[in-house]
Amino acid sequence: MRPGDAQSHERTAKELYLSKCSKCHKLYDPSVYDEDKWGYWMQKMKKKARLRDDQYEKISAYLESLRKG
Repeated sequence: MRPGDAQSHERTAKELYLSKCSKCHKLYDPSVYDEDKWGYWMQKMKKKARLRDDQYEKISAYLESLRKG
């Protein structure tokens, strides 16, 4: 993936995260959760937010990048 493509992908993932997740609740800092707890909540919210698999993957990758800094 070229640098411009990576930036575009991250921007799209961030926009998706903001539009889907902040619709119902505040945005949580993923870095304060351990991997198991974060994974649990991500799976639960995937169902509640009715995310398609591709949307879930984009949001997950974006938030994982935030968790790892």
